[in-house]
Amino acid sequence: MPYPREAIETMVLPLKEMADADLVLFAEVDGKAIGWFPAIPNFNEILIHINGLRYPWNYLPALYYQHKKIESIAIKSVAVPPEYWDTGVAVLLSMKWSSAQLPKAYKWADLSMTGEDNPDTWIWLITWAARFTSATDSIRKN
Repeated sequence: MPYPREAIETMVLPLKEMADADLVLFAEVDGKAIGWFPAIPNFNEILIHINGLRYPWNYLPALYYQHKKIESIAIKSVAVPPEYWDTGVAVLLSMKWSSAQLPKAYKWADLSMTGEDNPDTWIWLITWAARFTSATDSIRKN
């Protein structure tokens, strides 16, 4: 079932300021969006140390961690409408993302919301020369 636009905006708009425009990709045909590949720095690496900023006193250690180099990228979704499945759109988006993230020097990608029963996920991982780390539900480059 497709997500309503309002639900997507509610999820995405808070991340706008944190996103790296080079890593949030769209594919278009005749001006119509046919693919979306959002990847953002994995801020969970910092939030885990500052209790998710749940209390005012958590902002003090946040000052210490604000300059920490984030080592991973979070990929929570790759969206392609069914009529464009098996056309290579997702592969092209992942290839573009792969080349865009290289200069950023991320060491691994968090794909924890990616279904292991999705055969396209595994093809993408093999292409990216990755290995699965079940203990952390993450993908690390070899």
